[in-house]
Amino acid sequence: MLETFNNLIKTEFLDNTLMDWGLFVFSSIGLFILGKIFQSILYKNLSALSKKTATKIDDYLSTSVKSVSGIFILFLAIFISSNLINLDEKINSRISQFFLLILFWQLTKWAIMIANLAFEKYKNNRESDNDMHSVTAITGLSKLAKFLIWSLFLLLALDNIGVDITALVAGLGIGGLAIALAAQSILGDLFASLTIMIDKPIALGDYIVVDNYMGTVKSIGIKSTKIESISGEEIIISNSDLLNSRLRNYHQSRMQKRRTTIMIGVVYNTSYEKLNSIQSLLTEIVNTSESTEFIRASMVDFADFSLNFELVYNVLSSDYSDFIEINHKIRLKIFEKFSKEEIDFAFPTRTIHVHNEGEK
Repeated sequence: MLETFNNLIKTEFLDNTLMDWGLFVFSSIGLFILGKIFQSILYKNLSALSKKTATKIDDYLSTSVKSVSGIFILFLAIFISSNLINLDEKINSRISQFFLLILFWQLTKWAIMIANLAFEKYKNNRESDNDMHSVTAITGLSKLAKFLIWSLFLLLALDNIGVDITALVAGLGIGGLAIALAAQSILGDLFASLTIMIDKPIALGDYIVVDNYMGTVKSIGIKSTKIESISGEEIIISNSDLLNSRLRNYHQSRMQKRRTTIMIGVVYNTSYEKLNSIQSLLTEIVNTSESTEFIRASMVDFADFSLNFELVYNVLSSDYSDFIEINHKIRLKIFEKFSKEEIDFAFPTRTIHVHNEGEK
């Protein structure tokens, strides 16, 4: 029985005995378990340390340790164990290739994580300073950085499996013209996205009006911009269409006050004294409010059924809700003052004179 067992474990498979393969398997499993235990202990210690210190370095380290994939640990264990036995050169080569691919993938994850942490920190600083234009640019740069990092990973992976990168890049250069012609609209939106980041016509949180659409900017992507309308639905506009449109931006950083014009009509039988007092009444109403800036109040028209006055003032707030509320109060105050002064508002009327031919 013992002799049979000895013969069995000495049986060769792919130029290695079954005993060697057994050592390889047990070694891989053991190293994988040790790697997971080491990762768990290291993460707990770094997490505990990060709570005691003000620096962010240990936070980044603990996040990096936590992000190590179990697949990476497994292939690392297999790669180390493969050196314990004399595997065939082709098998060793394949294991090395797979390990390098997983290594590049793990490094890519770390690079993206570090980029995200860096962009997020800068983004939070800009948000605290209410610099939404920088926040918009950071969001776009973050997406571009991820794209470049994954592109680099793809090139390294292709080079690792034997693809001639130089020839591939040259081929892409030749075929790039055809791709550019076939995807003009996509590339147009991409360059429009870069223009928005650089020129900063809009930013996240801006209230904008584009043609017949209006709402708050919620997201600026590589291809399109998403706007949340007042009624709640999401409006998606391609970046190139956005830049080619007549765009009005009502954000606080761009508009410190809003102009209001009110037309007020009074009846024709209003006395001259009361007509003359309307200008001072309107001026007083606007000036008594700390949220408004008086511009002018004057009689502008002898209309069909009314004498028209024009009141113009600025609301000293860019917030639309404040704008509506202040205008509401001003109009109520006008109604109150005119009622006290017995000045009647005009409305469409028609007077019919009936002449009786029998009367002399």
